Amino acid sequence: MHTRVTLSLIAAALGIMAASPAVLAEDPGGGQGGSTGVSCAPLSTTCTVSAGSPGSQGGSGSGGGTTTVTCTWQPLSALTTLDETLPFVPYGQPTTPDETGQYYLVTCSPVLDDVVGQWLALVYADDVTAPTVGQLAVSELNLAAPTVSTAPSGGKAIVNLESWLWIDSAQWQPITAKAAVDGISATATAIPVSVVWDMGDGNQVICNGPGVAYNTNIPDQDESTNCGYTYQETSANGPDQQFPITTAIEYDVTWTSVGVAGGGDLGIILGASTTTPVTVDEIGTVTVPNP
Repeated sequence: MHTRVTLSLIAAALGIMAASPAVLAEDPGGGQGGSTGVSCAPLSTTCTVSAGSPGSQGGSGSGGGTTTVTCTWQPLSALTTLDETLPFVPYGQPTTPDETGQYYLVTCSPVLDDVVGQWLALVYADDVTAPTVGQLAVSELNLAAPTVSTAPSGGKAIVNLESWLWIDSAQWQPITAKAAVDGISATATAIPVSVVWDMGDGNQVICNGPGVAYNTNIPDQDESTNCGYTYQETSANGPDQQFPITTAIEYDVTWTSVGVAGGGDLGIILGASTTTPVTVDEIGTVTVPNP
């Protein structure tokens, strides 16, 4: 529908439960050439024109098919008044009685013959596709299983002797991924914050870094680690007489978007894990009597 728009008056019309059209099926001139319109998802910066409708005067979009246009969404405050006649398109419906939605002045270019180039949009939160794009970008993150090392090496550990734990330091870096839907793009970034070590005996170690690699070329007294664990019992009662160490990196995941206001911190996400079996023995002592 076409209306002379004042936002304070439109606010009174929020009780009209309209569908959530992505298509403006009328031209702004009130029927000068049929049903040519713009197909535009809420807050999308890339939209399409369905051209070639009856009565079209030609132009770059005539003859059928679709043409891509670029649209901007200018947020409007509740005090803004537009002194012109514009189509009004609601996107979605209020989910609560007090939800007001957000108004936008949408402007698209180029403007083809008989095609709406500008309209007033009312967007409700549930109809915004940006969170979906953000989730898609997160799903594209390759949070691979870490490459794990321990010392003593060879899958061995000793009761009451600290075992060193570390992962490949090259894996301790940010990971990014991108995704795009309906002209809206999102970038997800995962920053490693800690490594979780499930030691297989019921205990867990959380290290705030990749750990320090044990260097066999340095005397033990000159080395130290910030990520280690000391077993208090052997693995004799474990599966296959071993303890399975499960290791995974925790990431703080955030996302940003282009083409829509959005983004934020998605919290801590655990990456894929590596399982490393370790055999825990104890050092026996033998008492030799004096001759």
